[in-house]
Amino acid sequence: MIRLTTCTNEFNAQLLKGALESEGIPAMLSNEIMSGYMGTQGVDILVKEEDLEAAKKILEQQG
Repeated sequence: MIRLTTCTNEFNAQLLKGALESEGIPAMLSNEIMSGYMGTQGVDILVKEEDLEAAKKILEQQG
Protein backbone atom coordinates (compact mmCIF):
# COMPACT_ATOMS: atom_id res chain seq x y z
CA MET A 1 0.00 0.00 0.00
CA ILE A 2 1.15 3.51 -0.81
CA ARG A 3 0.02 6.88 0.59
CA LEU A 4 -2.37 8.77 -1.67
CA THR A 5 -2.89 11.76 0.62
CA THR A 6 -3.25 12.84 4.23
CA CYS A 7 -6.53 14.26 5.52
CA THR A 8 -6.64 16.60 8.48
CA ASN A 9 -9.39 14.64 10.20
CA GLU A 10 -11.04 11.24 10.24
CA PHE A 11 -14.36 12.49 8.83
CA ASN A 12 -12.77 13.75 5.60
CA ALA A 13 -10.66 10.60 5.36
CA GLN A 14 -13.76 8.42 5.63
CA LEU A 15 -15.51 10.44 2.91
CA LEU A 16 -12.58 10.06 0.53
CA LYS A 17 -12.21 6.37 1.36
CA GLY A 18 -15.88 5.86 0.52
CA ALA A 19 -15.49 7.72 -2.79
CA LEU A 20 -12.52 5.55 -3.73
CA GLU A 21 -14.25 2.33 -2.78
CA SER A 22 -17.39 3.29 -4.71
CA GLU A 23 -15.15 3.47 -7.80
CA GLY A 24 -13.73 0.01 -7.07
CA ILE A 25 -10.45 1.16 -5.51
CA PRO A 26 -9.74 -0.50 -2.16
CA ALA A 27 -8.41 1.96 0.42
CA MET A 28 -7.13 1.85 3.98
CA LEU A 29 -6.78 4.52 6.63
CA SER A 30 -3.59 4.87 8.67
CA ASN A 31 -3.09 6.93 11.86
CA GLU A 32 -6.87 6.87 12.36
CA ILE A 33 -6.70 6.18 16.10
CA MET A 34 -3.91 8.70 16.71
CA SER A 35 -5.84 11.45 14.94
CA GLY A 36 -8.66 11.03 17.43
CA TYR A 37 -6.34 11.43 20.39
CA MET A 38 -3.86 13.92 19.04
CA GLY A 39 -6.05 15.87 16.65
CA THR A 40 -3.07 17.11 14.65
CA GLN A 41 -1.41 14.07 13.12
CA GLY A 42 -3.84 13.54 10.26
CA VAL A 43 -5.12 10.39 8.64
CA ASP A 44 -3.28 8.85 5.70
CA ILE A 45 -5.28 7.30 2.86
CA LEU A 46 -3.48 4.27 1.47
CA VAL A 47 -4.17 2.55 -1.86
CA LYS A 48 -2.50 -0.22 -3.84
CA GLU A 49 0.35 1.05 -5.97
CA GLU A 50 -1.38 -0.13 -9.15
CA ASP A 51 -4.47 1.94 -8.22
CA LEU A 52 -2.54 5.14 -7.47
CA GLU A 53 -3.13 6.98 -10.77
CA ALA A 54 -6.87 6.22 -10.81
CA ALA A 55 -7.09 7.23 -7.15
CA LYS A 56 -5.36 10.55 -7.88
CA LYS A 57 -7.99 11.32 -10.53
CA ILE A 58 -10.76 10.67 -8.03
CA LEU A 59 -8.98 12.83 -5.46
CA GLU A 60 -8.84 15.70 -7.99
CA GLN A 61 -12.57 15.36 -8.65
CA GLN A 62 -13.29 15.52 -4.91
CA GLY A 63 -11.13 18.66 -4.61
